Amino acid sequence: MNAHTADEVRAEIRRKSDEFEEHFRNGRARELVRDYYVKDQPTMSAPDSPLLTDHDSIAQLFTGLMETMAGCRLYQHDVRVSGDKAYELGGAFIKPRDEEEGEAECRYLIVWRNTDDGWRVETDFFAFGKLV
Repeated sequence: MNAHTADEVRAEIRRKSDEFEEHFRNGRARELVRDYYVKDQPTMSAPDSPLLTDHDSIAQLFTGLMETMAGCRLYQHDVRVSGDKAYELGGAFIKPRDEEEGEAECRYLIVWRNTDDGWRVETDFFAFGKLV
């Protein structure tokens, strides 16, 4: 693991977010989880769900979301870096599969960890609604 400047970490998190959006848009839940989350016990808190602490349960949650949502656009509101951790506060605009429904929003707080595989999500908390 190499040391990175805050700007480099922000750029890497943006790249990982772009990858997340592509996996989501193409219905690839398992690949999304594999490429986005830490290998060792990621943690996710999602609306109307118990705490998720493994790849399979997180992939199942995304599989369900992908059945009703056609895609999402993530945006970073704030990213702070401290050693091998980064904290991202952001939001997402979510496009439903049903064209009759309007775009939804969610907000999230993510803890990233610099691993041997690069920056990965260690803890993910999201809720529906506007960030600001």
